[in-house]
Amino acid sequence: MGRIIVETTIENMLDPSHTLRCDALVDTGAAYLTLPTAWRDRLGALTALATVDVEMADQNSIQGVICGPVLL
Repeated sequence: MGRIIVETTIENMLDPSHTLRCDALVDTGAAYLTLPTAWRDRLGALTALATVDVEMADQNSIQGVICGPVLL
């Protein structure tokens, strides 16, 4: 199997002046778009919707924040 990488633009739906362009790895088993916390400020003011436990690749669990709305 290969890796699928796509060039994408992520936009704050409530403030389109805040956009982020990046290459994204497509994970067909993922449920959500996952971004580094350090990028959150670049998308402007986002609403924190929930805090969830996230399992990392090394099987450790950390707290993650679901934010939005964004347009992919």
